[in-house]
Amino acid sequence: MTDPKKCAVILVDMAREFVEPGGFIANAGGPDYQARAKAIIPPLQRLVEGARKTGAKVVYSTDAHTPDDLEMRKWPPHSMKGTKWAEIIPELAMKPGDLDIPKTTYSGFQCSDMESLLRSKGIDTLYITGLHTDCCCRHTSGDAFQKGFNLVWVTDGLQAFTQEGHENGLEYFKTWYATDTASQFRTADEVVADWEGFASSAIAAE
Repeated sequence: MTDPKKCAVILVDMAREFVEPGGFIANAGGPDYQARAKAIIPPLQRLVEGARKTGAKVVYSTDAHTPDDLEMRKWPPHSMKGTKWAEIIPELAMKPGDLDIPKTTYSGFQCSDMESLLRSKGIDTLYITGLHTDCCCRHTSGDAFQKGFNLVWVTDGLQAFTQEGHENGLEYFKTWYATDTASQFRTADEVVADWEGFASSAIAAE
């Protein structure tokens, strides 16, 4: 059982841009995508609440682009720094003690001091959540795996442009990164129960 104080929930791109109508990304996905993106919000709310209660760190890894970012070679402007579209959705608003580590490309490990910040807090296990399973969450997972972090994917806290893309992303994680699928693919409620179980065991042992 993992000590939640050594864990971090990584919320990837849970910004207005990726969820709310009017954002380039949300509009590109269309109504079906928007509905599926919104469907992961309640599990994520339970997850971050459980993290805060048990001592796991909540980390926001969200696009905050400038016109000079390399990603602009591939995509039109989106989630631009300083605009409302780069803001975290209100349902998952940051609270004191959370970490905000903006990113300018698919993986926060490539463009920030995310690794050193996590290491400095004794974190060795990352719970990957957010948008999109087969892109930014995939690249974040790959970097984290190669840097030696333990990984758990929160299956009802991830989504992609299409359901097929989401499922393919999960299969990619199983093929290339997972070593124990039973413990590394968990729902939000299962993760919270794991953390609460650890906390109860720690109290009983005192």
